Amino acid sequence: MSRVVVGVSASSGSPGALAAGIEQARWRHAELVAVQAWRPPRPPSSPGGRMPGVTRDVEAEQRAAEEQLKEQVAAAVAQADWATEEVSCELILGAPATILVHAAAGAELLVLDAPRRPVATRSPMLAHRIIYQVSCPVLVLPPVNHSGHTV
Repeated sequence: MSRVVVGVSASSGSPGALAAGIEQARWRHAELVAVQAWRPPRPPSSPGGRMPGVTRDVEAEQRAAEEQLKEQVAAAVAQADWATEEVSCELILGAPATILVHAAAGAELLVLDAPRRPVATRSPMLAHRIIYQVSCPVLVLPPVNHSGHTV
């Protein structure tokens, strides 16, 4: 079966990309694969090079991130009223560009949410880096302003 891959941002949940990905998957009779790159949060620092007094459960943090991704995708599928079993979620350890390029291999389409506004000191935006590396078409959504209209 063909696949439509949607890059889901950990910060925004990429509702626009999920909605567009669902529409494309429905139209193409394809499986929807929601992919999110994940990195464990940095441990807290402590002065003097001593070990921090706070312990972390990285596995629990990863499980929580997986659950959040599943909930975001389930909400988008329910809102689209799409009754299908052809949806999967993948939370993958690594850098977003690398993860999405790998996930899009063999896909029919990669859907990305609108990039953040460019900042002169930042490296190239994620969408710009990805479109030159993937082997499938890429749908990049336009930015939306606060009133819900495309900019």
